Amino acid sequence: MKSNNQRFTAGFIMLFMTRIITIITAGFFILASTLHAQSRTCRIVFPERPQSAPKVAFLFNGKVSQAVTLPSMNLSEVIKLPPGELTIAITANKITDPKNLLPKSPLLKIPENVGEFYIIITPDPENTVIPIKMNLVDTGAGKLKPGETLWYNLTDHRIAAKLGSAEMTVDPRGRTISKDPISPSGYYTAQFIYQANGKGEYAPITEQAWWHDTASKHLGFMVNTGGKLPRIYYFRDFRSPDEEESTEDVKPEETE
Repeated sequence: MKSNNQRFTAGFIMLFMTRIITIITAGFFILASTLHAQSRTCRIVFPERPQSAPKVAFLFNGKVSQAVTLPSMNLSEVIKLPPGELTIAITANKITDPKNLLPKSPLLKIPENVGEFYIIITPDPENTVIPIKMNLVDTGAGKLKPGETLWYNLTDHRIAAKLGSAEMTVDPRGRTISKDPISPSGYYTAQFIYQANGKGEYAPITEQAWWHDTASKHLGFMVNTGGKLPRIYYFRDFRSPDEEESTEDVKPEETE
């Protein structure tokens, strides 16, 4: 028969092992949660893409090269990237070895603390490898909240708008964020006016009914068209927190 000391020792060992297993299991859950929190996604848009510019390219993160679209009239597919400090490159062809990266390939450094972001592509005619430049727009960690819209004015005009219950003004070559135009989701009236070259009286651009989704973030661009009036594009972007990110192709709202 076992002595009291043996029973005590066996009980202590069983209790100790149970606690170790609990700690290890909890550690796995914490690690899984941390890895999920560190997930990183981006989308690409090329709002002033010249006719001669590529519509498809490859995004290389130092290990993996993936084909991506460079759309001007919509956002690209949702692109997943690894966590941590990262430098990515845009290439014309798929590569698997960093040694094959051409010296003048467009590069973009992504800090470790940047999670959700956009890559806005601008023309770079002087780059003979691929004539584009990547620009990072960090919209994670509450910088751009669901329902809000980040506006980029790529014209020399000052543009103002009444968007449902919200109002905004964006300076020439400037950017701003507008609040929810309506809540809950639904149609609202979008009215845009502009001040040519930032001087004089405002003139109307357009008045339209647009759909707003309070669960999505939004991206808007004012661009030159070669004519008198600027053109305005408005994209909805919903990214699911689940592993399968939303890649729904949403037609943008735009002015005539």
